[in-house]
Amino acid sequence: MTPYYIDLGLQDVRAGMYDAFVFDEDGIPRYPYPAGLFYNVTFICHFALHHHMLFLKFKRQEDLDRFWGVTNWLLKAGHETRAGFVFPFLFSLNGLPTPWISALTQGRVLSVLARAYELSNDKQHLVIAQKVMTPFKIPVKEGGVQASFPNGDIAFEEYPFSKPNIVLNGLITALVGLHDLAEIGRDCDAADLFGRGVQGLERNLQRYDLGFWTTYDLAQPFRTVASEKYHRYHIAQLWGLYEMTGSETFKGYGLKWQGYLKGLRPLAIRTLSRSYKLAKPVIAKTKAALTGRG
Repeated sequence: MTPYYIDLGLQDVRAGMYDAFVFDEDGIPRYPYPAGLFYNVTFICHFALHHHMLFLKFKRQEDLDRFWGVTNWLLKAGHETRAGFVFPFLFSLNGLPTPWISALTQGRVLSVLARAYELSNDKQHLVIAQKVMTPFKIPVKEGGVQASFPNGDIAFEEYPFSKPNIVLNGLITALVGLHDLAEIGRDCDAADLFGRGVQGLERNLQRYDLGFWTTYDLAQPFRTVASEKYHRYHIAQLWGLYEMTGSETFKGYGLKWQGYLKGLRPLAIRTLSRSYKLAKPVIAKTKAALTGRG
């Protein structure tokens, strides 16, 4: 059986996210937002993959039951459209029109359904997973999640704005989901998308390197400086990709970015990241004025 490649317990459970969950009567976690309790499919898939890993480690039936509870919920919660089997977000985000879909979320669902197929050999999970993959074939402007790096290489958008922003952790999560469907489900389309996506990331990874830290995205005109949490997550994700592919590019940048954590850099970056968040509204207004969209 295939455990998930990155320790989501380290990323989420130990960070306290799971402590905030409020479970419904079916054991599905909801997250408390200022507007109330909501199902966040990405978080729900994190929960499933974490318990799948625990089941593989300790063989506890309750962990397997939690994994299957989420899997069955996903099959009911998705929406089948011309863009495939999708999990749309119904709230606007910085002007992103609703409903919108995320490559990160679709990728997480692929990772869950691929493991469900591996456990059960039930073709239904594979058929639905192939439909979940469909948005990766469709450009953002046509309702999918496929975008391009500035050099034309393929990428996948966590937040499908009209202009590419290509959030790094979202892109890598999407690639992992495609890898899972390709490897576990023996899906040729997923293998092709994964291979092209990995090649694109290898050739564009330097765009996320500031020379002293990483960026969260490639938004223009100002890339977002990654928080320390996301910088560490980038490193963990690169090691996961290195283990999948053997790519020396991912290994090299993983070591380089690990080195950025030494000395006073984390303290300086925390200050820079917080300053950016405070300045972001001003930057947005300036950008709008410069582009005539104010």
